[in-house]
Amino acid sequence: MVSCKNSKKSVEKAEAEKLENQGNISQEEMSENVELKAMAEPDRIQKQETIEVDRLAPIFPDSLYFRMDRTPCFGQCPVYTVNVFRSGWALLEGRQFFDYEGTYTTKFNEEELDRIQKMAKDIGYAKLRHVYDAPVTDLPSSTTIVNSQDVQHWVYNRMNAPDELRNFELEMESMIKDKQWTVYTKVNPNRAE
Repeated sequence: MVSCKNSKKSVEKAEAEKLENQGNISQEEMSENVELKAMAEPDRIQKQETIEVDRLAPIFPDSLYFRMDRTPCFGQCPVYTVNVFRSGWALLEGRQFFDYEGTYTTKFNEEELDRIQKMAKDIGYAKLRHVYDAPVTDLPSSTTIVNSQDVQHWVYNRMNAPDELRNFELEMESMIKDKQWTVYTKVNPNRAE
């Protein structure tokens, strides 16, 4: 943070005048009090920068098992959302710079669903903070949700996440890319055949 020197001096002067008006306080006590306050300011500013950014919890249906949502950056970051439901049915919406662009579906088998849950448990996913962020605008973010029998948690990650979370995201992306996806065609019930 940068502040004007003149405004800082005027704040210090106003503090000194306030103390002087409160009673007979020596000049030495006044300057000591102003110095203590000035020394405390950097701590206050530092604490403000490290406060976790609040973020609303994502809304998702009870039937969701896993979700991964990647957002864009100023470059060519993959942008997509994949939802895997408890039945194993999965829907992928690839928006840009991803292997699949458009809307696709596939089926995850029981083993793959168990693998997602096991990976989440192994890294302590449920104990991770909900938000890993920093005031940087050029980075993509990812939101993951695990809603299995043993793990119910979500995490937003843009920066400063532990290696375990980043590895989990990479492993999940690899699993998603390795699946055979088919183009999703929505059936229109009003269409005459």
